[in-house]
Amino acid sequence: MEQQPPPPVQRPVIVLRHPARAVRIAEALRAAGMTAYALPLTDTELPADAGAVAAALEALGQGAFAWLTVTSGNTVRALELLAGTGGATLGGLVRAGGARVAAVGAGTARLLADAGIAVDLVPGDASSSGLLDAFGPGAGQVLLPQADLAPDDLRHGLAALGWSVCHVEAYRTVPYPAHPARRVPGVEEDGTPPPLLSVPDVLRLAADPVHPAVVFTAPSTVLQFRERLGGGPLAFLPVAIGRTTAAALRSQGWEPAATAGEPTPPGITAAVVEAFSRGATTHPAPQNGDRP
Repeated sequence: MEQQPPPPVQRPVIVLRHPARAVRIAEALRAAGMTAYALPLTDTELPADAGAVAAALEALGQGAFAWLTVTSGNTVRALELLAGTGGATLGGLVRAGGARVAAVGAGTARLLADAGIAVDLVPGDASSSGLLDAFGPGAGQVLLPQADLAPDDLRHGLAALGWSVCHVEAYRTVPYPAHPARRVPGVEEDGTPPPLLSVPDVLRLAADPVHPAVVFTAPSTVLQFRERLGGGPLAFLPVAIGRTTAAALRSQGWEPAATAGEPTPPGITAAVVEAFSRGATTHPAPQNGDRP
């Protein structure tokens, strides 16, 4: 009797995102022959003091801004919540004030469209540098609501182009789970979510012969991963969702095995495939307290 070859070993991938927000990534990974899991490490909350962003939204509705620049889906959800507390809608404020709208990423643009907001600018390169390249010089006011941990490159870049930037904190990134009363609901996707892992699950998975790829979905996930799993040896293949997250990985002593060319399910999947193709090298985590 001819001996059959052993079945192929499934390549495990841990996406650092809530399962309901990782459905499309998991589907793309499964279609490429991988097994996807989810581990939420961060969540989003409204600012403890929302006075500055509430005042900015009021000014938006009064025509104070030439542009509203939105860099993430979380920002859209936070602004919708904050507008609602004032008895308005984000779409209504944008239309009343006549601001043009720029969005970083197709997903952000879709959420704005779902809120009844026409998007005037979506750069092909879904990054701060891509937006700056597409934005061009000007002299008007730009409203830039962002997370508390957002880098300053977009704010400084717009100012260097001549724009007057009103930068406000729209939401805060906090360890998962957020406080229920202040939580900004994430964008949940239709379909079957990947299995939810706990930290002990990750440690067990990393002890298997095929070490997992870990998809870091934001710089904040890098910090939380190190905080929660950096206390002992852990072999994994770090995959960054973009250049900023790749830089955050390097700052913690983890060289990315791959970086997604675009933050979409196909782009992330291509990066994971690339990481596994290099798979002889995995990356032990530095011990807590150690820095490269």
